[in-house]
Amino acid sequence: MISPRNNLRHPTRGSRAGARTCVLLLLALVVLLLPAGPARADEPVEPDAGEPREVPSHDRRGLRLQASRIDEQGLKIDGKLDEPQWAGVPMLPELIQQAPVFGAAATHPTEIRAAYGDEGLYFAFFCHEHHGDVIAPFFQRDQLVPSDLVQVEIDSNGDDTTGYVFGVSPSGAIFDGQLFRDIEQELLWDGVFSAAATEVEGGWTAEIFVPWSTLRFVQRETNTIGLNFSRVVNDQQEVARLSFVPQGVPARVSEAIDWAGIRDIAGGLSLEIQPYVSGRFALQRPEGSLDQSWRALPNAGFDLKYGITGDLTLDLAVNPDFGQAEVDAAVLNLGPFEVYFPEKRRFFLESKEIFETPFPLFYSRRVGAAPNPGNARLDRRVVRGEEEQAELVALDPLSRVLGSVRLTGQPAPGWVIGVLSAVTGPTWGRERFSDGQEQRIEVDPLSSWSVIRLRRHFDPQTWVGGIVTNVARGGAGAEAVTGGFDYNINFRKRWIHNAQVIATHDGLRSGMGGTTAINRSGRRASFFLGGQFLSPHANYSDLGYLTATNYAGGSTGVAVYNAQPVGKLRELSLSVSTDLAASFSGELTEKSLSTNYALETLGLWRVSTFFGGHLPQLDLFETRGNIPYEVPLHWWTGIRFNTPRNRRVAVNLGGNYGEQNGRPGPDLEATLFVRPIDRLQLSLNGQWHGSFDRPRWVAERE
Repeated sequence: MISPRNNLRHPTRGSRAGARTCVLLLLALVVLLLPAGPARADEPVEPDAGEPREVPSHDRRGLRLQASRIDEQGLKIDGKLDEPQWAGVPMLPELIQQAPVFGAAATHPTEIRAAYGDEGLYFAFFCHEHHGDVIAPFFQRDQLVPSDLVQVEIDSNGDDTTGYVFGVSPSGAIFDGQLFRDIEQELLWDGVFSAAATEVEGGWTAEIFVPWSTLRFVQRETNTIGLNFSRVVNDQQEVARLSFVPQGVPARVSEAIDWAGIRDIAGGLSLEIQPYVSGRFALQRPEGSLDQSWRALPNAGFDLKYGITGDLTLDLAVNPDFGQAEVDAAVLNLGPFEVYFPEKRRFFLESKEIFETPFPLFYSRRVGAAPNPGNARLDRRVVRGEEEQAELVALDPLSRVLGSVRLTGQPAPGWVIGVLSAVTGPTWGRERFSDGQEQRIEVDPLSSWSVIRLRRHFDPQTWVGGIVTNVARGGAGAEAVTGGFDYNINFRKRWIHNAQVIATHDGLRSGMGGTTAINRSGRRASFFLGGQFLSPHANYSDLGYLTATNYAGGSTGVAVYNAQPVGKLRELSLSVSTDLAASFSGELTEKSLSTNYALETLGLWRVSTFFGGHLPQLDLFETRGNIPYEVPLHWWTGIRFNTPRNRRVAVNLGGNYGEQNGRPGPDLEATLFVRPIDRLQLSLNGQWHGSFDRPRWVAERE
């Protein structure tokens, strides 16, 4: 739920005239907002390995506290805090604001107690609310909506890199997720834990229990884990943390306090088996018959998860059933690139961050995807001296995943490994000749899909790594292989440099690519500079997600923003970015500039606007590889207006004018959110799109 502020907004585009104005304004803001000297937050604080130490109330980095054991007999996770055991657990230090007033005392006190027992970790919260305005809508697990809430972040291995987050709202709605690479969060992971909350006079209380078996850690005689706590007061959009993240610093897990002295615990056997049995009826036509009949189609399989060690987890899925996965929305795609659909199958969602690299070489939706009709080898025959090719008249809707195995975790301190392999069965279709003769044909053969990922971490955000993917198809199918090397370097807590080089072979042709970027984040400004290229024959689409190839280009941008509220303004920001790219044959394909502006009041009224455009350029893909399409000079602008999102009624209004996504014209959009009761939220969205004609040209080619 709570993550470090992403100071650099995703930019849109801009024009030359707008660029001069924006750059002048940008320089003025930089001079006014940048500090005269380095901030205290830039200086790292080394944790004391000895006894707990005194630290300033505004700086908890490196704080070390002694863990408290609690008598678990009679403890009930009901959110009421009426068990006598809690009286013997010391209260943790008070929370400090992360936003809106960084470093200030929290508006409402929060009493937090943490303890451990033989079964797991116990946390108690008393959230004082002086005004009695507790916002407590109910939501499904992990489906966060504007609400008050508390959460605990647990770095169970004490590696400052990975961890878990568990939280609860006053209504008792829960959420949980995994933390990785220090700053990233994934709520799609679901662990075993208990939480409850209740409203009381003067606020609300909550309890959270996390079993040891849910966490991954190396068992030692004495364990030290990282803990951090957060509270969101939604009425004021206030975020308070026990150990806050310095402004502009990309960190989270590494900022936790050390909770030392945990003894005599055991994770226990971590084994989970989920068998399933299903059945369905379908109208099918037996081969050689024209009559359809109902047929029963039974199915069975199981999922297994086993914690091999405290840091290594094995997942196995035999004939998995993905019936509970949400269905993709219907999309009419007339563009040159395929639509990206996010993964929704639980098996492929868990630990997916391990396989992520700057180039998306592993796109798990490839496994079990719908067969491609173009892969069908249709038969030919000669009838009365003329050759005739059969027509494909039926096709399996999806490939069947026969089994999948995944091994993820840390085999040794500093090392992260991920291995995933899946096998899909053949897909079939039916071909028909002009005389009505039909026969069954194979479209896709039995195939295996594999990826291996290895990273060596030197600190939470500094690592080197490699990745290899392979698609092996039975029969005469082509084998596709990709490989890459990448690294990420974090220095002085504010500078991040990363790069990746890859090589591809799709069974016919080979290619290569590379990308690099450097980012600098600060309390009042951030900056990025990056470049990327892909050779004309680079192709990792067999197991990755690929849009364009045959390009080399770069981008740069800067953003400035306020570090603290200015008068009644909570946020005031501006960003400028520019992009330039060309094909390997020298055709300019990107020449653009964009600007973004945003303003938000302390009352959470927000308005944002953007302006952008590009010079004449060529699109190599609009004509599907034929003569390049010439995109003329054009511009666009837009504005967004949002009412406070924590009210029972909220409205979002927006409009654009100009050319966006290749379509010129005005756009209008309005969304209404209504929450009549805490357990019901309604939304209504309306859109209007207009367009005007303009000529479209292709470039001359000799």
